[in-house]
This record gives sequence, C-alpha cells and structure tokens, in this order.
Amino acid sequence: MANIALLVPNDELFRLSHDVLQEMKKRLFLMKVIETESAVTEARQAINQGADIIIARGLQATVIKQYTDVSVVEIIMTRQGLINMLERAKRILGKKNPNIAIVMSKNMACDMTGIGEKCGVNLREYLIQNPELLKSAAMQAIEDKADLIIGGSTVLSMADNAGIPALYLANTEDAVKNAIKEAFLLADTFENGEIPVNGIRIKEKGAGKEDNSFVNFPYKSQKMQKAVDLAEKLSKTDCPKIIVEPVGNLHRAFINAIHNSSKHSKEKLVIYDCEKGKSAYDDLYGRNGKVNDSLKGSLVINNIEYLDERSQKKLLEILMFRHVIMVAKNENYMVHFIPDLYARMSAFVIKIPSLSETPEDIAYLANVYMQSVTERYGKYHILTKDGEKELELHGWNGGRIQLESFIERLVISAEHRNLKAADIKELYDELYGKETVDRLSEVAENCSESGDMVDETIYDKKEDFGMAEFSGNGKRVIRNLTVQDLERDRILKIISKNMGNREKTAAELGISKTTLWRKLKRYDIL
Repeated sequence: MANIALLVPNDELFRLSHDVLQEMKKRLFLMKVIETESAVTEARQAINQGADIIIARGLQATVIKQYTDVSVVEIIMTRQGLINMLERAKRILGKKNPNIAIVMSKNMACDMTGIGEKCGVNLREYLIQNPELLKSAAMQAIEDKADLIIGGSTVLSMADNAGIPALYLANTEDAVKNAIKEAFLLADTFENGEIPVNGIRIKEKGAGKEDNSFVNFPYKSQKMQKAVDLAEKLSKTDCPKIIVEPVGNLHRAFINAIHNSSKHSKEKLVIYDCEKGKSAYDDLYGRNGKVNDSLKGSLVINNIEYLDERSQKKLLEILMFRHVIMVAKNENYMVHFIPDLYARMSAFVIKIPSLSETPEDIAYLANVYMQSVTERYGKYHILTKDGEKELELHGWNGGRIQLESFIERLVISAEHRNLKAADIKELYDELYGKETVDRLSEVAENCSESGDMVDETIYDKKEDFGMAEFSGNGKRVIRNLTVQDLERDRILKIISKNMGNREKTAAELGISKTTLWRKLKRYDIL
C-alpha cells in the first residue's frame, strides 16, 4: 500500500483531518502542520521518509507539485462549504447584496457558477496561481472596496490593516473527507505499480473551473504581471496599442488575448507583416487592403518599425476609427516613427520583458518545461535547487524557446534522475560555447535591426563607449550597436573606473551585486 502524508497550513485543518480519519477508520503515514515558505522542504523530507502521495491545500499544494515529483491530492472547497461562508458573511454585514471578495489559490476553488446570486451577494473572485501574487490580489480586493474579504491568514491581516471585515477561508469536513478518499483511491489504483508524477486527481462532478487567465503562458515575475495587467486594461478600450518584444513570440499570446477581451472579439483578427524597404500603403489602404478587411474587427501590424512614412501618416488618420494593435521587434522602433505617430503611440506601449529582465522566471519556467517534457517522453527527472540556480546564472538570449529546447535536450540525454548544477553547466557549455552564444546574440539582434544608421541623439553624447565612427564625408555617426553592446560597454567603463570593485559598480549602475555578477558572466567580462 502506498504511503500517504498530510501536510496542512494550520492546526484547525489538522484537527479536522484527524477527526475525519477517525470517523473513516483510516490512518496516514505522516501528518504535519507546515509553513508555506517551507512546503517544498517539508514535502521532500516526507518523500525521503517514504511518502508516495501527499495531501495538501492551496499554495502549498501548488509549490509541492511544482518542485517535487510526488503525487499530490489537493483539498478543494465544496459548493456547500462556500455557500455557508457567504451566508455567514451576509449575516455579519447585515446588508443587502453586499460586495464579498474571495481571495485564494485557484486550485482550491470549486465551481462557483451562480453561487453569488443564490446567496444574494455580489461575489468577486480573486483566484491566483502564483504564491507571489497573493498580496497583489488581496490589495486589489481592498481597492475594489469589498465589504468583506474571505481568505487565508495573509489576506486577513491585510484586510484588518485596511479596516475591512474578513472571514478565514476554512475547509469543511466534506472537503477534507473528499481529499482523503481520493488519496486512498489513488493508492489502491497504483498498489501494484509505480505511482505516476503528480498523479491524476479525481474531482467531484462540477468541481473544476475553466481557466480565466488573460494570457495562456506561465510566468511568476512582477514585471510580466505588470505587462499582462496593462494589456488587459488597454484591451477594454479601442485605444491603439503597441507591443514591444525584440526576442520571442509571446506577442502572439498578447494579441489574441487583447482581441478576445475586446468588444471586437466576435469579428475578424486581421494581420499584416511589414517588410523592410517595401511600401505597405496599397496592402493596407487599398480597396482590398487590410484596413477595409478589418472594418469591425482588430488590425495587427507586425514589424511596425518597417512601416514607410507615407503609410504612417495614413495610419494616424485611421487610428480613431479602427482597433489597431502594432508589434515592434526592435526596442529602438521609435527612431523610425514620424513625430506625430510617436507622440500618439508612446502612451500605449506594452513592453514584454525578456528572461534577462525577469530572472525569477527562469527556474519557474524550467520546472514547467521539465514536467511537460518528462510526461511526453515517459521519463522521471527533477531539477535540484543548485541546478535551478545554475540555470539562472546563464544567459538565455534566445528567450523561452531556447530555455525550453535546452530542458528538452537535458531530459533526453540525462542518465540519472536528479539533474544538478554540473549537468546544467556541462550541457550548456556543450551547446552554447562562447562562439555559439555570440552567434545567438547576433541572430537575436539581426531580428531587431534598426536600420543602417541610428540617430546619435538617442544616446548620451557625454559617454562615448567606443561607438564613434566617421563617414566618408567626415560626419560623425554612431555604429548600429545593440542594446546589449551598450550595456556591456557601460559596465566595462564603470567597473574599470572603480578598479574592479563590484559593490561600487553595482551601486553606480543601480543594480544588485548578484545582478551585476550575472551580467559580468553573460558578457564574458569575468
């Protein structure tokens, strides 16, 4: 029989589970109250002691599933349990149709369809997938002027500080009993075989909930969340939008999300790709052009930095009458805009951060890719903590595509289960030696070329990083350097000035010493 462990966040849930087990005449291999911050460590200790299945709740279940290979059964709220809480909240407030906010991990949620109407409350759901977003969700509920907030201890503390009534999100006996039944059923099912990674959870009918996330790709960084939030807000209006993403294809997910969230979602999404050196005027504005084709829908103009001047002037005229989304694959796209178009668009820029700007996403994404790849190939590998840290030390100029391909190759060639820092470094050096890394950077920059000559006014003339060249007529121009070139040269200049002192250099650059060290390694300055 497989060993089942129960890891829960508080004494109340522990006692409830104990009572349910006594009633069911069942015993578990291990029961423990743990802190969310140590959930992964506690889960790994339980696994080392022999646990095959772990019962957990909310954010603790999420991180245990993400960072271990044990089967996890989640404690999910029941509809009746939620109804009871809403009726209690309504009695506390003594108000007709109060605004009740529920802030919790998405994997705890049952099907909430129609519950608010049934209880006579305006129910607002703030369901999160990443632990880092819990406080942001609670703050949003506070800013939305909820009359009462339901959530865990962190949410209750924030509500109390804001002077808003709150109720603790407690699981009912039925929810705990369902989870324990599922765990024993899972153990019985695989009694004669190996328990699969994150084994299938058996839900009661209607317990699932459709994913209502604005975008459909994984992330955890605040920078990416900020970009997603801005895109979602802009999608509710017909204002023009420009998405900037020098490397990667996440702009496609943003485009689809913006269109699907707009009032034009039932109409056509029309896409036009600008080409360098080619006029787009007839293709866009001709009788059978893309503008007419997108009359009631959304018009997407890719590679906007290649749009010719005549077409830009016409674009300014139609922005008021069309829903237009532009995509720039070059961070210096603004130098190619006519002044009026730049003035119009500069307020509506959605910058998609790269992996180098969101290093906290690297290990998170690596584990997402790892789970997908291991399931696809029927393998069982996990990244160790030092392996995750090693991944964060390397540059991923090819973005998510490069990272995902690296993880796939790592799984295919791995000969042992735990993938450590040495495995990461060895394969990275094999695949992306210095020449390969330089070539990858060159390819990435070629995709975002800004033209033959860049206006030197966009740079600080007081700081000449060796960029100066002179044309045949003696006029001073600036070489078409990449943003990475500029950053590397600036770091070299400042660290030289500070005689190699990294602490002073990091302070002058306005970054942490860890970030500086990573950049030194990325640019081969070490």
